[in-house]
Amino acid sequence: MGFSSQAGQVILRTQAVQGVYQADTGTAGVGIRLRGGSLGPNRDLMIPDPEIGGGRDVTDANLGTSSWSGDYEFYARVDSFLTLAYAALGLKASPPAVGGVTTHTITPSDAAQLPFLSIEERIAANFETYQYTDAVVNTLHLEAEANGYLMGTAGLIAAKQIAGATSTPDPGWDTTPMFVGTNIMVTYNSVSLPAKSFSLDINNNFEDDDFRLGSFFIGDLTPKRREITAGFTIRESSSALWRQAVYGSPSATQVGGVTSKAPLVITMSTYDDIPDSEPPTKYTLELTIPNFSLNPYALSVSGDDILDSDIEGQAMRPDPGEDIITLTAQTGLAQIA
Repeated sequence: MGFSSQAGQVILRTQAVQGVYQADTGTAGVGIRLRGGSLGPNRDLMIPDPEIGGGRDVTDANLGTSSWSGDYEFYARVDSFLTLAYAALGLKASPPAVGGVTTHTITPSDAAQLPFLSIEERIAANFETYQYTDAVVNTLHLEAEANGYLMGTAGLIAAKQIAGATSTPDPGWDTTPMFVGTNIMVTYNSVSLPAKSFSLDINNNFEDDDFRLGSFFIGDLTPKRREITAGFTIRESSSALWRQAVYGSPSATQVGGVTSKAPLVITMSTYDDIPDSEPPTKYTLELTIPNFSLNPYALSVSGDDILDSDIEGQAMRPDPGEDIITLTAQTGLAQIA
């Protein structure tokens, strides 16, 4: 008898105390439907070097330090995505609902530690159930094409795992509607772009090798420099973006050294309304980068092809008192799991 991956489940829950698995993960966490992925071990079989006086064969080995990491791939539904985004950025605000709608705001934290997650992960139906403690979101990726769904990938690192846990029989699945490309808009410098696709990446660059004597486990998971990048494919309609990316200004006619920065805003909404919202309100997700600088790029010219360009860029911190990125979402969920 084989095991079908589709019978598995993953539940995410923000952890209150470092080092302590969140006891209500199964009941208060959010079940995230995955396209694929799981956390796997980072552990080596330690084989000693050859010794003078020993034989030619390996006679023994031991297991070394351990951590777990992997990618979860998913269609981005707003309620479960908010838990991952909060873990990736670090600050949240969820004021009381108005008309059945809660507007959540997530912004980056400059603290030395980002929120931990407790995760319940069941592989197949009865193969194995794991509990992960002190899991962090190292990378978070979003992408969408015009004729497709909003999809995400979260790269996680967990400090501890136990096997043989009892899986939650009926997790609180996130069944909010999916976002589609026809309801996604990209604007740059307040101008709507003829974008065919977009992508966004947040990388926390966690240091994941802080192993210490006397323990199998990572002593600490500390985020290092945060990198936020985005990209989009457009049908070129003028040379303004190319000039800005290569020359530094959309009006320049030769190279300069100063980069132009402008707001990049990506807005998404669903076809469906939030149940019982008054007035009827769509689920929404908005990503705002106040200072976004374009990378220089080459024009792709070939035969009778129409000019399309893949453009990428870097988010810049506007000011020490401002946020490099702000995520705003409207949903019926009162609090982020």
